[in-house]
Amino acid sequence: MASDQLTNADIRIYAVSPGGKKERLFSAVNEQTGPGGSPDGVQATVKANELPFMAVNPFPLKGGDILRVYGVLKATDGADASDSVWNIPIVRNGAVEYLTREDLGYTVDIPAASVISVDHQLGTGYTVPEGDTIMLGGGKYFISWEDDA
Repeated sequence: MASDQLTNADIRIYAVSPGGKKERLFSAVNEQTGPGGSPDGVQATVKANELPFMAVNPFPLKGGDILRVYGVLKATDGADASDSVWNIPIVRNGAVEYLTREDLGYTVDIPAASVISVDHQLGTGYTVPEGDTIMLGGGKYFISWEDDA
């Protein structure tokens, strides 16, 4: 389905411990995280020099921790999971890898009457495998949270 990028929405990424403690690792306005948006679920900006860089956050996530993405609506609107595109860098064993919307379990739409100015959990998150340690960031990223147009 064709969509538009949610305007003025915030994207927030947290580390969540098995006990439920949340540590914010990243926050930005949606339009800045996904330049040009992702109409029809296709990343609009593909030139590396046009993508923003996410510095490595020194907070380590260890086995059992969950990397979760949240969105904060600034106006009443719904969100379309299938048109959203995410390429979020992580560092594992010194190498940069990318997590996608599917890796983070965001497959369910946000209803149009959703509450504004609160964290909406987008997906189940990425659970760090036992024995691994990862850090958020370390590369160019693209996160476009799309509306349900």
